[in-house]
Amino acid sequence: MIEKFTGEWNFHSAAHLLRRTTYGPRKSTITEAVALGLDECIDKLLSDPDPVDPPVYIDFEDDPQAGIGETWVDKPLDGDIQGIFFGRNKTLWPWIYNNMHSNDFNIVEKITMFWLNHFTTGGDVGPSMKWTYYSLLKDNCLGNFRDLTKDITICKAMLVYLNGNENIADEPNENYARELLELFTIGKGPLVAEGDYTNYTEKDIVAFARALTGWSPWNSEIETGFYRAWAHDDGEKQLSHRFDNRVIMGEGDQEYKTVIDIIFSKNEVAYYISRRLFTWFVNYDINDEVESEVIAPMAQIILDNDFEIKPAIKALLGSSYFYRNEIIGCMIKNPIDYLMSMTNSVEVELPQDLILNYKAWLWWHWDLDKMGFSIFQMPSVAGWKAYYQTPIFYRDWINSASLAIRKKMVNKFNWIYKETDETLQGFNFIKFIATLENPTDVNDLIQEISSILYPKPLSEAYMDFFKSSLLNNLPDFEWTVEYENYLQDPTEENRISIEDKLRDLFQVMFAIPEFQLS
Repeated sequence: MIEKFTGEWNFHSAAHLLRRTTYGPRKSTITEAVALGLDECIDKLLSDPDPVDPPVYIDFEDDPQAGIGETWVDKPLDGDIQGIFFGRNKTLWPWIYNNMHSNDFNIVEKITMFWLNHFTTGGDVGPSMKWTYYSLLKDNCLGNFRDLTKDITICKAMLVYLNGNENIADEPNENYARELLELFTIGKGPLVAEGDYTNYTEKDIVAFARALTGWSPWNSEIETGFYRAWAHDDGEKQLSHRFDNRVIMGEGDQEYKTVIDIIFSKNEVAYYISRRLFTWFVNYDINDEVESEVIAPMAQIILDNDFEIKPAIKALLGSSYFYRNEIIGCMIKNPIDYLMSMTNSVEVELPQDLILNYKAWLWWHWDLDKMGFSIFQMPSVAGWKAYYQTPIFYRDWINSASLAIRKKMVNKFNWIYKETDETLQGFNFIKFIATLENPTDVNDLIQEISSILYPKPLSEAYMDFFKSSLLNNLPDFEWTVEYENYLQDPTEENRISIEDKLRDLFQVMFAIPEFQLS
């Protein structure tokens, strides 16, 4: 059993939970979480999210199959394929970012991103396949791991990415079978002998590849891959002692399910996915204590619930280990988390007009892409290095190039598209600070903003640095006088003066190293 957290549930601990499970928690969300208490907060995070409409065509790219405001996800690809590909991708990316921006009290966006990193795709996968693949992961992100693995196995995007369409009886392709074992389900384990990796052998890869023959993505009439009996290997597939010398044969289009069931008959699958979830939500340092006190009981919860994931995540998020001081702030934000920490925490309101809204998100999308965080174009089948590459792990997100881009992203936040026209506007900092408890007092103002933005309390030296950025070394009362003067007389001149000071403050608050942490 995982030891439950019994410490003080307050703004600090609630903010930590929300930073790890959502994108850039807002003050109002953190306050609500405190009022709910730990258990109810976790229940709300794990509840079914409200359904959202699929992405639609908007009038900045040609799509002959979809009218303005009409979804393209069920439309064929005719005409300029490359142009349509690009146009549809340019609505899919912002659609995902909008969901991250608006869904502020549910784990679904973060856990969907976990599965995108776990079951990777890329290469020549088109927008419709991306949409189906993404929807599959999102709809099942808190469901049954074994059932999701079965669906992914015949998902069109995966069939294209790992050559399932080339896996036929006469020429078996082992790509998917190998990654299914090594990365998606059970993991290698220590090498025991040549071709024997503790949890499976090379013989098993060959046998499973043969059992997975016959599937193709190239049928536009159905969402999943379709089975071609002529391409399936009907022969006997003999497994090794790692899978109890079992034999697969004669099951046709059901053999892929048998493959998954056989793999999931091994308890190590539950341990493997527990470690991956721990690395994503908690820390990469899985030492002996973590293995015995967190991973083992977490895996047992998964086994007891027949590979349902939600009970194990609930136990993890409510565990005492999750709230240890050394865990809070130990993670470097990935690029999308960094972006959303600014848009969401400071409550940026993006345009309601879809064209302007999508243009704004695409402005930042290309920065994410430059930093290696392209959602549907993983750097390798193993996903992002930050979640598996020893010894650097999360530090992989930070280098001289990525830091320069992050700074550029901060500067871009001073200019987002207005709803009414093509002119640009900045943050509405005045509106944001009005939501705080005591914005007229400079010390309370900075302290409360810091509690929202940073995972741990900052030093007095930082507080003084922030004040000097806001007041240019003037006395504290100068802020009170000027802000109250604005409240009493909100002229354009007074507003600009306050906004300029706040912009200088947030510019430095976003730039310090502590803002990179979660």
